Amino acid sequence: MASSTTSTISALGGKLVVDISISGGNPNNNVTSATSGRIYLAQIDNTANSSAVYLKIRDNASASPGTITANGTGTPHMMLYCRAYKKTSYAIPGGYPYVAGVSIWCPTSATVGSTSSTTNDVIVKLVCS
Repeated sequence: MASSTTSTISALGGKLVVDISISGGNPNNNVTSATSGRIYLAQIDNTANSSAVYLKIRDNASASPGTITANGTGTPHMMLYCRAYKKTSYAIPGGYPYVAGVSIWCPTSATVGSTSSTTNDVIVKLVCS
């Protein structure tokens, strides 16, 4: 779980979060190092994998991907898809608001509770405020 947060000067967002080894079962918790803000851009680099992935984002300082209870800590508030061997970017006009921090994980299944990981690393970048 190697993620870094860098403050940047931008009219869009003030933070760039880069996670170079995100997995399906081990979330990277509170990657924005903040309790509230907005996500303006998400990029998923899945070019090294033969399986599609789903970037799952939870508005919470921590997450438990294996939890499958209704709206439990394993239920994402946002989910973004990336095909195998591709890099996909999502622009979010106005930003996606979060109030409790951002936790992210990236399994190969859209099913809540899935903890399946890819063979190789997936790289995720977020531009946030």
